Amino acid sequence: MAKHHKRPSSCELLVVVMDRGKKKSRKMQPGTWLERDLFTSPAFLELGGFAPQLLILFLGKRDIDPNTKVVVNRDNITMTFIELEQFYERREKQLKDQGSGTLAPLPKGGIKRPRITRALDQLLAHGFIRIIRRGGAYKKDKTIYGLTEDWRFWRPGTVIRSREPDTRRLGYNGRKTKIAHENVPIHTHENVPIEEGLG
Repeated sequence: MAKHHKRPSSCELLVVVMDRGKKKSRKMQPGTWLERDLFTSPAFLELGGFAPQLLILFLGKRDIDPNTKVVVNRDNITMTFIELEQFYERREKQLKDQGSGTLAPLPKGGIKRPRITRALDQLLAHGFIRIIRRGGAYKKDKTIYGLTEDWRFWRPGTVIRSREPDTRRLGYNGRKTKIAHENVPIHTHENVPIEEGLG
């Protein structure tokens, strides 16, 4: 008499698949993690131009502690005009060093300065970044940025932070010098009340 084998249930099949998956699991490539609250927020969805990509580049510079999952450099991130203007050139060199190459040459140069400025304005206005310290006081003096979660309070028509021309007194002669094109010349109005009127 033929023996009838019990057909495994869907739950049992799922366990087998999961177990096999564990055995064959491969290490994931480095990437940038985005929380759902951020990329589904009105502040993010209303970003335009180069702003969403620039935000991802900022988030890609986070240094996250593997044990605590805390961003240890939240208030110590740099992003310069030169870095972005030479972005494609540096990326192509990186691919060549890795032996990957590209199907076609990348565009010459990188992101144009007006696009960078407009994107930074948006990230400030929508509450994604703030200025910790302005750069440009001397050669290679970089602006230090901080990541914030003020985007949670953003509503259409709200400006969380904005920038103004930098007219600090620079140099030994005390002369007022505009540095609108040095590094990233943006600073914030820290006295803007975020909590009020943002319902």
